[in-house]
Amino acid sequence: MDGQEKLISLLSELGVSTLAEHLGREKTKRISEMGQEVSANTLAEVLIAEHGLNILSIPSVREDVLSVLDVDKIKSAYSFPPTVSDPIKHACEFQWGNNEKTIKYLELIGISSNFIEIIKISEKPIEEIHVKNILHPYQNWIRKNIIQFLNDSSEKRIIVHMPTGSGKTRTCMESICDYIRNETETNFSVVWFAHSEELCEQAAQSFKSMWQKYGSENAQLIRLWGGNRFDELDLRSPTFVVTSFQTAYKMLSTRDSSRFSTFTKIRNTCQLLIVDEAHQSIAPTYKDAIELFSNENSKIIGLTATPGRHHVNSDPENTVKLSEFYNNNKINIVDDFGKPLNDPIKYLTDKGVLSDIIHYSLNSQTNIVLTESERRHIERLLDIPSSVLKKLGEDANRTNLIVTNALKLTQEQNMPTIIFAPSKESAVEISTMMKLRGCKSKAITGETNRYERREAIDQYKNNELMALVNFGVLTTGFDAPNTKAVIIARPTTSVVLYSQMIGRGLRGPLMGGNEVCHLVDVIDNIKNMPDVSDAFKYFDEYY
Repeated sequence: MDGQEKLISLLSELGVSTLAEHLGREKTKRISEMGQEVSANTLAEVLIAEHGLNILSIPSVREDVLSVLDVDKIKSAYSFPPTVSDPIKHACEFQWGNNEKTIKYLELIGISSNFIEIIKISEKPIEEIHVKNILHPYQNWIRKNIIQFLNDSSEKRIIVHMPTGSGKTRTCMESICDYIRNETETNFSVVWFAHSEELCEQAAQSFKSMWQKYGSENAQLIRLWGGNRFDELDLRSPTFVVTSFQTAYKMLSTRDSSRFSTFTKIRNTCQLLIVDEAHQSIAPTYKDAIELFSNENSKIIGLTATPGRHHVNSDPENTVKLSEFYNNNKINIVDDFGKPLNDPIKYLTDKGVLSDIIHYSLNSQTNIVLTESERRHIERLLDIPSSVLKKLGEDANRTNLIVTNALKLTQEQNMPTIIFAPSKESAVEISTMMKLRGCKSKAITGETNRYERREAIDQYKNNELMALVNFGVLTTGFDAPNTKAVIIARPTTSVVLYSQMIGRGLRGPLMGGNEVCHLVDVIDNIKNMPDVSDAFKYFDEYY
């Protein structure tokens, strides 16, 4: 007996009255008027002739068919608990189609699941298609604006301004994938500049995963940093090159013919160059690398959370130069409808993209007396000299204040905490003091070898450490969404550095982070920083 015959047999057991309701009184009457006996078997055959097995897409028909089966058999098949009052209704509550519940239903009534292949669902006239891992609206607007820039032959350079934790890399990578897919040529390169190995590998992995999902042809990924090298470079397919500024700069002056050949091929085929942490673009070595790796047809996109160079109360000359380097073009965060925002940080916080900052200060009672040399250093270099930072780190009362408050956050409130120390020695001392008081903590500095640094960072991300104390690292290229508190014990007059430090705790719940982050500023007599929102907008007037 095939599937339709089996279903006719089951339907016939429902009787003429029930089947007439499913078929409709008018059709039942017409069968009689045409001289056909109105029997249960006749009505069942008419229903199957009209609908086929798809008659079971109607929930009420499914329920009636199950009603002729033994209730205990239904309970056993679905393992319903005794408390289920209507097992038939529960067994029929599913969307009819090629799915596990439909197959289970067919097997229960004795029809082979092979017949599922002939079942067709009536398609809705209007259906919303949901995209997995979709860009947030503000990210999608930035993507659209980047694509518009790339399609505009009159514009060559632009800077994209997005706060730390808002998805700069992901947004830009989607734009790059769009760009590569739309290119008619295949033998070209896209170059991504970063200033650390961590940021380089982050970019390489991001492109790899994105292109595997969205790519339209095979592409090459070249890791050109940390001593990586190769003899031949074949650019017969789209090529994504990730390189560090240090490696790029060395290639410019190399006497190695194969390395110089690699540089020449990349430069000649470079259609798009992306500069991560773009606020560093006008530093001499960085600028030389950017200018020499790009050709006259290359488009250049800068990415940064801080599109400026000058410090608080200082001459904005370097910020003006940075803006001019990117032709005074800047892409900003907009709302869901593409409209400009007065306060992007508040907007992203309200959406859950960024965490809500609970900001409070610790007064260190430290009164640093600057020497004449230190005063001149601040006036000339616009930031606090290392000698002053060292003095702060040597202040025992200040260190105890930091440790005491860090322990309150980590041990009493169970908050993974990042601490920015004023010196290498103080980072080690703070971490040691915390460990002696029962807190799992490690210190990392610019002198920590990369393997120990990576191990400490991984342990912190996995909540094996409650505190990560650092000096000279973790301002960029570091992402730990579990961070719930940031202690800034390293004073600075640099809006860029300050923004980078607070950015370590900004990732909100929508980006895998936390609703709230505690930001603790250790206040000395030489501190002067804007709040988070003002820091983000600090350089806007120069674009």
